[in-house]
Formats: sequence, structure tokens, C-alpha cells
Amino acid sequence: DISTSVNTLNLARNSSDIIPFIGIHPLSAQDTEIDKFTYLFDHVQLTQLGIGEIGLDRTYCKNESEYVRQRDVFEKMLSIAETHHNPVSVHSRASLNDVLDTLSSYNIPGVLLHWFYGDHKQLNRASDLGYYISFGPTLLYSKKIRKLAETAHMDLLLTETDGPVSYGACFEGKTAFPSFIPSVLMALSKIKGQFFYDVAEQVYENSQQYLTFNMNGVTTTPVRQSNT
Repeated sequence: DISTSVNTLNLARNSSDIIPFIGIHPLSAQDTEIDKFTYLFDHVQLTQLGIGEIGLDRTYCKNESEYVRQRDVFEKMLSIAETHHNPVSVHSRASLNDVLDTLSSYNIPGVLLHWFYGDHKQLNRASDLGYYISFGPTLLYSKKIRKLAETAHMDLLLTETDGPVSYGACFEGKTAFPSFIPSVLMALSKIKGQFFYDVAEQVYENSQQYLTFNMNGVTTTPVRQSNT
């Protein structure tokens, strides 16, 4: 929502290692004034800025009018991203077909379907549209997720934790941290039958392509951090 977007921006201003994403999550769509978010976005003085987590989720709606409100908010977020050439991170639980239908009407430089949980037909459609998808710790134990990862295009794959979610299987109920990512990459390398470091390099390059920004007419990409 707006308050957490402000908190995220404050974190980013205090650390060059953070690329902030701000936006109105479908959970907050009923209570947020879009004009206030637009004002906030228009006054952000950062060259690297994404919009997310945004999207649709029928499980949060009590009736159809609330879902219509979600769609209005989602489309407003996408319009901002299209105008300013920002990448987006999209939530699509129980609404993936509607999300794909909506996204196809916009020209956005980088689209990530975070925590992808669709079927293979939806995966193929997302791939044809050039959208990135991400997998998290469930890749270690979910048969459905592993099957999706088998057929997903390597050049459109990203990884995530979805922190602060906790995971009982494989992670002893611990809250997710970025330190979980190597385990996700290892699972992905086994599924794809590739070397760990080759997969890690590919995912990193994918992230560079996804995080391409054109804010205020200035095109930038993240600076690679040294691992030495």
C-alpha cells in the first residue's frame, strides 16, 4: 500500500544495493486512494524503480464489485508502468487468465509473474508474451512446481523467496531470507540437468534483462556486484 511503499523508498534511499518496487497489492486495492499513490510515484527521484507487487486475486474479494475495483487498481498501476517504462512484479493467484488478458493490452519493458502457479497452457502463453516467471523454495518439494520448471524457458526464469513467508518443508519452518536462493538454484539445476553455476549465471543475466529501467528518459541497468 502507500505507507509500505514509502517505507520501501526510504530503505532504497539509504542503500544503493536496494532497487525498490512500489505499488498497490490486490489485498489493499479496496482501501487505497489511487491519486495519492500517483502523487507519490510522480515525486520519486530515483532512476531505478519498479512497480509491484501488483495484480489480481479473487481470494481477497467478497463479491464481484470488489474484483472490479481490483482490476481498476491493477490497470492504473500498469498504465503508470507503461508511461514511465518501469518493470512490474505481478501477483496472479486464482486470476491468472484475467491477469494475462489484461497485461497483453500494455507495452511494459519487463513483466514478472511472481510465484508462478498456473498450468502448462498458461505457462506457454506467458512465455509467448515474453514474461518472466519466478519460482521459490517450493521448487524443492512441490511436484507441480517442479513439473512447470521442467518445461519453462531458461531465459525467462527468475528465483525468489517471497519472504517473510515461512516454509515448513525443507527449511524447518524458518522465515525466508535471500540465503535460501542457492537452494532454489540447486533444485532448478537438478531439474534442468545443468551445472549449478551455469544456472546461477543464467538467472542473473535474466534479472539484468528484467530490471531495465527508463525513468525520466534515462535508461539504466543494475550494476553487477563483485563476489570476490
